Amino acid sequence: MKRRNLVHGIIALFCAVSLYAGPVYATYNEGMEAYLMKDYARAMKNFMYEEDAASLYMVGYLYDHGEGVPNDSAKAVEWYTKAAEKGSVKAMYRLGVMYSNGVGVEKDDATAIKWFKKAAFKGFVPAKDAVKRLEKSSN
Repeated sequence: MKRRNLVHGIIALFCAVSLYAGPVYATYNEGMEAYLMKDYARAMKNFMYEEDAASLYMVGYLYDHGEGVPNDSAKAVEWYTKAAEKGSVKAMYRLGVMYSNGVGVEKDDATAIKWFKKAAFKGFVPAKDAVKRLEKSSN
């Protein structure tokens, strides 16, 4: 009897965790589907309230490119930073680009190199090339 209650408890816990974790993944996928269909408002709605790196990156991307929202480089930097802090190499790279060009932020090669190096450390090849270029030009 105790074993049966334990099994039922484990199953209930698994179901509860699955229900909790499921919508985050579904919302990101729904956001990407909307984005690919050029329904940017719906995509933003799906990405905006998620806390995973991919969703945060996409919010930054939408602001960066003015898709579904007014183009706002400062907001793009804000969202890319949130995504980068959660491990998004694409966001780290975009921050490097924005700091190196002074888009949405004041131009700052040292900060650009910092973000490029973080992305490069995770194996993002374009970031490795950017570090070489920036370090070469600053010497």
